Amino acid sequence: MSVFLGIHKLKEGMSEDDVRNGYETYKKSALEAGLKPLGAVVSVEKGFAYCQTEAETLEQVRDAHANVAAPLEEVVMVTPLV
Repeated sequence: MSVFLGIHKLKEGMSEDDVRNGYETYKKSALEAGLKPLGAVVSVEKGFAYCQTEAETLEQVRDAHANVAAPLEEVVMVTPLV
């Protein structure tokens, strides 16, 4: 399995709670697809959120994001350093 970083540009007016709720929706979708959500971070000030997921393919991660409130800008494979 590989680790993928989902990059999200927040919609105007989104709060940290909105992002948290969106991540919970994503986690459910990812788990149902057999993926492993690893965590997420957000900067409301900068307007971005980032999530990490363990999966076999980028497409699986992209598909699991279909119902998330924060639009998915990009998904990239990353290498954890810790």
